[in-house]
Amino acid sequence: MSRENVRAVCDLRLAEHQRHLVAPAAYTVAEGNNEPGAILRAIYLDDTPVGVLLVEIENKTPHLVRFMVDADHQGRGIGSRAVELLVDELHADGWTTLETSVVPVEGGAEGFWRHCGFHSTDRTHYGEPVFVRPL
Repeated sequence: MSRENVRAVCDLRLAEHQRHLVAPAAYTVAEGNNEPGAILRAIYLDDTPVGVLLVEIENKTPHLVRFMVDADHQGRGIGSRAVELLVDELHADGWTTLETSVVPVEGGAEGFWRHCGFHSTDRTHYGEPVFVRPL
C-alpha cells in the first residue's frame, strides 16, 4: 500500500449480496496500517488495484483476516492468483501454514477457499469456521 494507491484501494466494493461477509476495503487499510506486523497488500490487475488483503499473525500462525476482490473483477481468477502469490511470500518467509475463517452462509466463500487448497479444521475464530492451507 502506498500514498499513490490508497484511495483507489479504499474505493473497492463488493457486490450487494457480499457486503455482509467482508468489511469495507477502507476498514482493511485502516486496520492493516495499525496492526503491528500485519501484511497489507493491494491486489492488482495490470496497473489497477482490484482487491486488498490483510494477514495478521495470531497464535504464531499467519491468519488471513480480510480478503476481497472488487465486484467488477470477480470470476477472472484474480483472487486465486492473489492467494498463490501470498502463499509464495509467506513460504519464502519461513511460514508453514496459512489460516483464514469463513462466514458460514449459503453462497459464501467456502468453495473458493477449498479451490485454493484450504481445508476445514475443528476450530473457530470469532464463531467462524477456520480453514487452513499448508505452505
